[in-house]
Amino acid sequence: MKLSDIDQSFIMAMAVIFMALGILYQVVIGVLYQRMIQSTDTLSGGDNKLLGQCKERFIQCYKLNGGVSNIAVFVDKFMNRLRFAGMSMSLMKHLSGQLMLAGVFVAGFGVCKGIIEGSRFVDLLPFYILSLFGIYLYLSVCSIVDIAGRRQMLKTNLTDYLENHVAERLEHGMAQKEKLLRELEQVRNNRKEFQNEEKEQQPGESSHTRPEPIFSEDEAMELEELLKSLMV
Repeated sequence: MKLSDIDQSFIMAMAVIFMALGILYQVVIGVLYQRMIQSTDTLSGGDNKLLGQCKERFIQCYKLNGGVSNIAVFVDKFMNRLRFAGMSMSLMKHLSGQLMLAGVFVAGFGVCKGIIEGSRFVDLLPFYILSLFGIYLYLSVCSIVDIAGRRQMLKTNLTDYLENHVAERLEHGMAQKEKLLRELEQVRNNRKEFQNEEKEQQPGESSHTRPEPIFSEDEAMELEELLKSLMV
């Protein structure tokens, strides 16, 4: 007796599917990490959707709290929330190993079933070959993808990108906003002083002794518009 062709084909197909999915998850994670690493290397985070979300969250947090005290922790939290097709990266990584083990288990089940039914070694050899080849391919892909190394590289690049580029620009923008606020307040105070002086000025009194305003009315309006654009 031996395994029927239908049983053997079905078991082989299930083992191949599980192993292929396990390897595919590894490749997907590696590709996603590599794309984000390239985006941070070229400082083009806007080209990557996930990095764009990270940048927007960082800007909102920075403006809301007046800065981000620990950017490394912010990056860790963001990377832990990374998702693809509704699944987190950590879940995909665990599923990858579990699917690979499931494929090997299915192949082993085929061997055990064949032994119980009295199949010859030649009939069981495809299951052994599939298991060994699947494990070899999985370990090779894991070493090439190097998820841990890519994750650490992405974390380093992303921390540097947010700290030395995004945060620096935000800090400069906030400094400019504070400066414009002081200048605008000075303009408003001068306007009030001029209005009070005009009310208190006696008829026939010369107006050449009044101080000239720092900004003209048009310049003050332009300053207000610029301030509004920085505060958005």
